[in-house]
Amino acid sequence: MKVFIHLVLAHLKNTVRDRMALFWFFAFPVLFVFLFGIIFGGGGKPSPLSVSIVEATPTPSGEALRFALSQDNTVRLFNETISPALEALQARKRDVVVQIEEGKITVYTHSQSTERAQVFLGYLKSALFEQKLLEVGVAPDAVIEMKTVGALHSRQIDYFLPGVLAMALMQLGLFGTLDFVGLRERKIIRHLGATPLRRGLLLASEITVRMGISLLQTGVIITAGWLFFKVRVSGSPLILLLWVLFGSATFVSLGYFIVSFARTIESAEGIIQMVQFPMMFLSGIFFPPEMMPESIRFIPRLLPLSYFGDALRNVMVGIPAQFGLVQDFIVLLGWLGVSSFLALRFFRWE
Repeated sequence: MKVFIHLVLAHLKNTVRDRMALFWFFAFPVLFVFLFGIIFGGGGKPSPLSVSIVEATPTPSGEALRFALSQDNTVRLFNETISPALEALQARKRDVVVQIEEGKITVYTHSQSTERAQVFLGYLKSALFEQKLLEVGVAPDAVIEMKTVGALHSRQIDYFLPGVLAMALMQLGLFGTLDFVGLRERKIIRHLGATPLRRGLLLASEITVRMGISLLQTGVIITAGWLFFKVRVSGSPLILLLWVLFGSATFVSLGYFIVSFARTIESAEGIIQMVQFPMMFLSGIFFPPEMMPESIRFIPRLLPLSYFGDALRNVMVGIPAQFGLVQDFIVLLGWLGVSSFLALRFFRWE
């Protein structure tokens, strides 16, 4: 046990001394938090508000609303029936659906657009609109009801932050195996084979360090999101901890399988990047897969990062899992089992 502790400390010192590793493990994901937080955190010029007007029969209210909205160049107006309008709203192609009936106005909005919908609701109740209603002889105190569809969630940064964490843990699992490749390339492992030290302890100590760093990464990223963008973890910290360790173990095993085919650090980096970049941009960790072209929407279902990010969004900020936590667990467990088996099958000490 004493030897194992010394090996863990040695690996930890080696990681701390590697400034590039520290950048990729800590500074890079926090930089992503800042960049995407600025993009999705609420700043910048707002995009036009897409509003669908649903009206079975023409009413003075509908006429007044269309006139008021047509004068605003920040609004895109659509005239649809209720079913296509709600489908477009669910697909995030509309921000607001307004169903006008006699004496009643129902405003439908997606949960991830509630902030913009509140602005529209205020506009709907504004003096300008009430005045137009009065002009056409309709009482301004018509009943206005607001309904929400979709997940109970409103900010893009809340969707994005768990994706950054999933990406960071993926990078840790994949790129963290480069230390082992370096030891193998410099024939250090061969020399250690001539000592009483068991090789398995060397590998176990390295994996232990990765698991520890994964917890530290999680704390750094969550703290950055809370301090700068007020992202709050609503789920159980223990459940989050277990998912972090589970996902980290999955990508660590995948990393060792990948580097089994590399003889040098340079070749290992190339192979890892070929695996990393498609997962980073096609797994839906930064934006919903529904925003992708339909021809490639099947790809996220093939990637382990999709399911890891899906689970983290649910346990961190309460976004309903797209695939379901059970399916997320089963798929990641399958990736963990298969990659571990293949890593053991093709693993090379020298």
